[in-house]
Amino acid sequence: MTDDKATLERAQDALRAVNYPGFPRDIVTLGMVAGLELLEGVIRVTLRLPGGRSEAPGELERAMAEALAPLGVGLELRIAAPAAAPPPAQAEPPAELLPEVGAILAVSSAKGGVGKSTVATNLACAFAGAGLRTGLLDADVHGPSLPILMGTEERPQGAGGNRFHPVDRYGVKCISMGFFLDESSPVIWRGPMVAGLLQQFLRDCEWGALDVLVIDLPPGTGDAQLTLAQQVRLAGAILVTTPQEVAVRDVVRGLRMFSQVQVPMLGVVENMSSFTCPGCGAEEPLFGHGGGERVASAAGLPVLARIPVEPAVRIHGDEGEPIVRAAPDSASGRAFVQLAVELARRVGLSATPSAPGSA
Repeated sequence: MTDDKATLERAQDALRAVNYPGFPRDIVTLGMVAGLELLEGVIRVTLRLPGGRSEAPGELERAMAEALAPLGVGLELRIAAPAAAPPPAQAEPPAELLPEVGAILAVSSAKGGVGKSTVATNLACAFAGAGLRTGLLDADVHGPSLPILMGTEERPQGAGGNRFHPVDRYGVKCISMGFFLDESSPVIWRGPMVAGLLQQFLRDCEWGALDVLVIDLPPGTGDAQLTLAQQVRLAGAILVTTPQEVAVRDVVRGLRMFSQVQVPMLGVVENMSSFTCPGCGAEEPLFGHGGGERVASAAGLPVLARIPVEPAVRIHGDEGEPIVRAAPDSASGRAFVQLAVELARRVGLSATPSAPGSA
């Protein structure tokens, strides 16, 4: 028994060298290893896969077998049924979490600096302007920007026990780590703590009945993305990129990650698409050309919107009023509204977004 236990411990340590495809963390740390058994010359590994997957990616199984080979044992891989063995942090199956939310949309990018949060806040305001009951969850723990972009320093109010109310701004129910920090407070957290906070935002926030919840994910492919795929049933995700090649390559990695966890991809948003000179009307592709099309073509997805470069987007964002509210008739304002219209159509939202008033 002692030898068997030591072998299983060595097997678990060996599996810490195996990352789940598309994620920067190993399968042991992510809590995917549900069980280890030592049979005759074989380690039986039971995996709990994200998104309710019933089959492991071939590259994952090969990597696991290679990691165990130096121990002189083979691999027998089994996949745990999602309902039979939910992850420890998941108190409810995905379909039961946020049961009063009609559609949950993830706004993602694999690279920072592409304007993902600007897209998310304007999209939420466009939905609210159409009369849709809308929520906005800022899942970027390390760089929360929702309080600035939505122009509020209000703090969430307690709702009894560990529960709390979201902050209401422009008709959008909002929650963000930024509401719990002062301007100079750094967030120095490891991945599991980030995942735990996101679970709390999903589980303990009093969202109430919503037509749509927009989730602004942090850049990259990490714990927040995996937690979201495991905890809720997403209506779909959109990927935000800029036209330049350095952003496009990272976004392709994001596409692969969502595919691995079986999240429906709705399309690509090309932000900072081009700049139109206000004096002469000439259009200039400041950040290159065609990046959104290249990503969408490679993945078989549509380009949902091309958001132009306009100084007003930055100005109104810094002032805390998204452009879709402050200047709905601007080129960017119209582009965001059309993005909301297209997404509403794709996920079956009953109302058709229109430009909200600035009042």
